[in-house]
Amino acid sequence: MVILTRRGLLFGAGAASAAAATFALAGCSLGQPSPRIRMACGEQGGTYVQFGELLREALRRDGTTGLDVVTTGGSVENLAMLQARDAELAIVLADAAATDAQNKVAIGRVYQNYLQCFVRSDGPVSAIGDLAGRRVSVGAPQSGAALTARRLLGTLGLLEGAGASVISELYLDEAVSALEAGTVDAIFWSGGLPLPAVQDLDTAVELVDLTDALPALELEHPGVYTLTAVPASTYGSAEAVPAIGVSNYLLARPDLPDQVARALVDVLIRDAAQLVPEGSLGVQYLTASNLIDTLPIALHPAAQRRYRELYG
Repeated sequence: MVILTRRGLLFGAGAASAAAATFALAGCSLGQPSPRIRMACGEQGGTYVQFGELLREALRRDGTTGLDVVTTGGSVENLAMLQARDAELAIVLADAAATDAQNKVAIGRVYQNYLQCFVRSDGPVSAIGDLAGRRVSVGAPQSGAALTARRLLGTLGLLEGAGASVISELYLDEAVSALEAGTVDAIFWSGGLPLPAVQDLDTAVELVDLTDALPALELEHPGVYTLTAVPASTYGSAEAVPAIGVSNYLLARPDLPDQVARALVDVLIRDAAQLVPEGSLGVQYLTASNLIDTLPIALHPAAQRRYRELYG
């Protein structure tokens, strides 16, 4: 005869529940449906969500796992969701990821963001120094764009003092509308190229060259920011505009099941061409040598093994 105490009954129920949850996420070979995972992405209309949707379709075709794309404010919120176990995957800017390398692992470095600062062609800002005293949206709350933009403005001495910019944090649709209405003088965005919401504006806009701030950014945050360029004609410019590039990492919780991590690596390599959002320019890093470069974030052990199996 087995005697069940209340403590034993509760422990058994809790253990069974935890085992069932793990079993559902990990999947099995006994006719269970494919496991589903959640990916914290970004704002609707941005590259993060576009990439997440394309990755979801690639995984669906692969039949390995289901992916739910979660819209968020961006990188900082995505990291918080991983920490709170509200997502299994997250797309995160390298500078945001590097603020804390604990409690997360990487699946790969997937593409490059461009830090972009848009201004009206008929407005008061035409160069980086003109941002002094101006109304500036640095990006959505809890976004990587806001973090990077604040760092950049800080190197220029524009966060404090008499010449400080007047900072707001607007979501993409709000920021674009405010720029068009003239209620802000500049908006920052970190993402791929081009940004359709800006391309579709009736008001003429142009990019500000931010690279004067790059040496100071590199000095304070080595290995994170790179010199790149927005190709000519992306937003109507006759010439390429020098820009600051920031890598994006596909991050996961350390307990992501091994077979899911392996499946993600396979899809990133095999379906690289299909993971580029339509009309995008120069945003992809999806090559073997770049995918594994995720320092200071360690690769998921199963992802690392899979890269070695495929490439030695």
